[in-house]
Parts: sequence; structure tokens; C-alpha cells
Amino acid sequence: MIKLFATDLDGTLLKPGNIIKQEDIDAIHRLKEHGIDFAVATGRMERDIVKICSEINHDAHRISQNGAFVDTKDNQKIFTKTFDAATSRALHHAVSAFPNPFCITTADESYISFKTPEIKAMEDILYFPLVEGVDFADDYNEAFLPSKYMLLGDEKDIVGFQQEIDEAFSEVSETYLSDPHCVDIVPKGVSKARGLTALAEHLNINPEEIAVIGDSFNDIPMFEMSANSFAMVTAPEAVKQKATHVVDDVFEAIEFIQGKVSTS
Repeated sequence: MIKLFATDLDGTLLKPGNIIKQEDIDAIHRLKEHGIDFAVATGRMERDIVKICSEINHDAHRISQNGAFVDTKDNQKIFTKTFDAATSRALHHAVSAFPNPFCITTADESYISFKTPEIKAMEDILYFPLVEGVDFADDYNEAFLPSKYMLLGDEKDIVGFQQEIDEAFSEVSETYLSDPHCVDIVPKGVSKARGLTALAEHLNINPEEIAVIGDSFNDIPMFEMSANSFAMVTAPEAVKQKATHVVDDVFEAIEFIQGKVSTS
């Protein structure tokens, strides 16, 4: 019996231009008819999920920033994990050596080192503008701590720098290629699966009662925690190999699990 359906956003529920197919919206609304709860698990910020929920007129449990924050649909914050101040300063100085733009994200804001013409064009499809300027390496404190660093650029450039970060900070951080042009650096132990586990414990459900769908490497931890896993057909081959099923759209995955519920 599936009791929770969790979807990634970019490349999965969100198509280019932040478009959500009507078939996917309709399928999400039908989940409730089958007694299935709904969650979003994304590298994006919690405020983005709230905005999307408003657009589709449906609430959701919210696993944001790759699992650094978990909020229930009735706005209970049940999990939070950020870098400590000392690690934040060290990581800040390390990523400052990255020649391309990089982002630093807290619970409430997303900062970028500098805006290229490409970044400015990308902002047209963002729900919230990026704040330019990251000159706060020495300002971290208990009230101001980052949850994610993000490197932007060509895959060959960011993956090389990702390896350097892994070698220097493996004891305190995890890194994920969340997009061909984006590497996420998050606190050790943070993943979408860890966020889903916290949510499942709160909801008193088991991993086998969760279905998940995504399209990138940061979705693999979710795939590994549940046999009810779906990868988008557009995902890299290495990602698809980690999922139980491959589909073209979110609504196909929902129809599949609804069929399982109906025959249970």
C-alpha cells in the first residue's frame, strides 16, 4: 500500500520554463482519492515549494535544499540541518576560488557571487531573485548559517572542483550533481532520503509505503530507500539504472501506484 508520493521539481514536475503539465496537476489532485499523501523533495528552497503549491492549488509536505529542511503540509518544521559557523567560513573561502558563479543558500535567502548575462536571463524563470554579493564569510553565526553551497557552470568544470571539495571537506559535507550545470554542497548526512526518512517517521509510515520520482543524481538516495522508485526518461542513464521504473511524466508514475493501491 502506497501512503506517500514524493516528487522532485526541476526536470521532473517542473518542465523548462517552470511549466507544470495539467495532466500532472490533475494526477496529484487524484492522490487524495486513493488515500495517498503528497510531498515535494527538491534542491530548491522551501519558499519555492510553497509558491508551486499555490500555483497547483494543492498543499504538500516540503523537503527542501536536498533534505536540509523538512516541513509538513501543516507547517511543522520537523528537521533542520545547516553547516556550523567554522565549517561555513572554511567552505566559503574554498568556493571563492571557483572562477564561475557560486551560490550560498540559507533557510530564507539565496546569494550569488556575481551575475553573468546567463544568470540574469535565468532569473526570468526563478520564483525569487538572487541577491548579488557574498562578502559575508566572516559574518556567520548561530542566527546566520548556510544550508547549501552551489557551484554553477559547465559539467567538466564543476565536477573537477567538486572532487576538490570532496577531498578537503568529506568529513563535514556531501556533494551532489543536481543538474548538468550545478553541484550542490550540503552538510554531511543531508540527502532527500534523510529528509524523507524524517517525514516518514513523523507520519508513522514505512519506506516501502513511499513512492518517489526524480531525474538527477541527488534523487538516487530516494531511489535507494524505496522499491517504488521512478526515474524520468530524460534522466542520465546512471540515474535511471538506480530506479525501479522509468516514465515520461509524473502522472504516469501516479497512475501506476494508484493501480497498485486499487489491487491491494
